[in-house]
Amino acid sequence: MVKSIVVLSDIQVGHKLSICSDSPSFPQESPAEPTIYTPNKVQKALFKAWQEVVDEWEKPDVLIINGEPIEGQQNKNMGVEVWTTDLNSQLEDAQRLVEMFKAKKIYTTRGSDYHVSLRGVPLEETFGKMIEAEKVHGYYAPPNMFLKVEGVTFDIAHHIGTTQTWQYRSTPITREMLMAKVNESHRWPASIVLRSHAHYYWYVGSTTHLGMITPCWKLQDWFMQRHTSAGGIPDIGAVRFTIDNGTFDWEAKIFKLAEFRPPLVEIK
Repeated sequence: MVKSIVVLSDIQVGHKLSICSDSPSFPQESPAEPTIYTPNKVQKALFKAWQEVVDEWEKPDVLIINGEPIEGQQNKNMGVEVWTTDLNSQLEDAQRLVEMFKAKKIYTTRGSDYHVSLRGVPLEETFGKMIEAEKVHGYYAPPNMFLKVEGVTFDIAHHIGTTQTWQYRSTPITREMLMAKVNESHRWPASIVLRSHAHYYWYVGSTTHLGMITPCWKLQDWFMQRHTSAGGIPDIGAVRFTIDNGTFDWEAKIFKLAEFRPPLVEIK
């Protein structure tokens, strides 16, 4: 039986350059009523892209959230880039977005502590419970996961080494594929190695094996600009796998948002 698997990662709800719903809200200390946040132009464009993915890939057999549904409080820069530091509000808005897919089953993995941990408490466990994700070995969000669907095994984890030198982008995911093969007697043989974290879409493979770094839902922030303004441009989008009797195929939806072009200063 043909199965569809949609993969989302690095949604990072809360940042002003990340996806959010059309009407996110957060509490105020006084008065004690929620404040409705008005998304900016790039967030509106991201939400439109998200809706397009939902419309075409709704009701997948499996939805995988491969780490970091929220941005977190941004402690290093005092939260100046988030629209709320209230983590419950970030989690609730991420829940709204994920539930739009109406997936039959949902699995999550654990991302970076900076984004999804509060003093050692993994918030992705809370998020997994909120969206009724499947538990794996007692966890809603394990650090890695092996998922077998119709004879095809996925090796899934969030973290991977990154590079902004594009000619070397294949190196980290190729290394992961090699190490997965070397150590498969200790773990499980996998046809597809999925990683995220890098915020760019990249893949390598052969006729029987695939390694992929999945796209994200957050545009280039100040942290990325400091490292490389021209090179750190994220790939926005999602990936869908189609599994049929031990074989697999995939397609990606990647969005280039005109709303994020920097202003062009013309001197006449």
